[in-house]
Amino acid sequence: MSTIKDVAKLAKVSVGSVSKYLNHAGNLKSSTSSRIQDALDELDYHPNIIAKGLKSNKSMSIGILINSLSDVFAISIVSEIESYVEAFGYSIIICDYKGDTQRFEEKLEFLANRTIDAIVIFHQDKSTPMLQKFRKQNIPIIAIDSPIQDLETDVILVDNYEASKAAVNQLIKSGYQNIGIIAGNQKHYIARERQNGYRDALLENGFSINQDQIWQGDYTIDAGLEGVNQLLIQQPNIDALFVINYYMTVGAILALRQKKITIGHDIGMAVFDHFLMNDLFYPEVTSVKQPISEMGKKAGECLINRLSKFEKSPKYETIYCSTEIITGTATH
Repeated sequence: MSTIKDVAKLAKVSVGSVSKYLNHAGNLKSSTSSRIQDALDELDYHPNIIAKGLKSNKSMSIGILINSLSDVFAISIVSEIESYVEAFGYSIIICDYKGDTQRFEEKLEFLANRTIDAIVIFHQDKSTPMLQKFRKQNIPIIAIDSPIQDLETDVILVDNYEASKAAVNQLIKSGYQNIGIIAGNQKHYIARERQNGYRDALLENGFSINQDQIWQGDYTIDAGLEGVNQLLIQQPNIDALFVINYYMTVGAILALRQKKITIGHDIGMAVFDHFLMNDLFYPEVTSVKQPISEMGKKAGECLINRLSKFEKSPKYETIYCSTEIITGTATH
């Protein structure tokens, strides 16, 4: 097995130069970098990550906690994070907590026992004893999609309030006047921000808030189905819907199809999240597209920055990534 010394000898550079190249540290001439890469390729050299971790007292692994492994939004961002951090020699360990607080703590303990170097948390807006333990150990924590109350961390998110407001304003602009919402439990940060955006869009356009036009679900397909059924019973005159997440949108679409209600003709719709399925099945729907690639890369950058130069009293960042409104093709 080739060593770093073998690479240095073949490339006719110092061992230090090879080390700098492998660790993306320092400035090397392009000709020097090229010779080192050629030597690495010729010798088929691969760094010993375990040995490197032992030497630096790091596991070279990052823990990632998401609510569900079936969450398209979270998994898409995780993929971007992995692509970014693996270039620096890090691997990831993914766990899901299924919305269960006890399971969340257990998974954090599982990750702690594997001496992870940093942790990424999705959709968690309250601190826990285990998170506080990570903080005391100066282990970097990156929160995605929700800031964590009573815990200072770096945060990567979008402006859920303004994006929701823009989506509802688009419905109003298209002529809809009785707009219902399939929202989420208001104890969650995202649900509050998105419902507040809906509320203020209506108020600023001279509409009143009708509680019978608001239904709160648990972000599942079944919740979307039930939401449509309940709203149309409570307010049969609803002419448009705003749905705050992808899976409830899928359920809402299924419910409308079962009732033979045509989107864009019988009812308008705006939704939060835009994936390929939006284009395939309901091009009439206006949707908020989150910048998944950007969010993943920003999280990766933040992780590497923290891992390379973490301080005891760092200045934490809240990084907002811009959303895009994909306007539906149907007219009112």
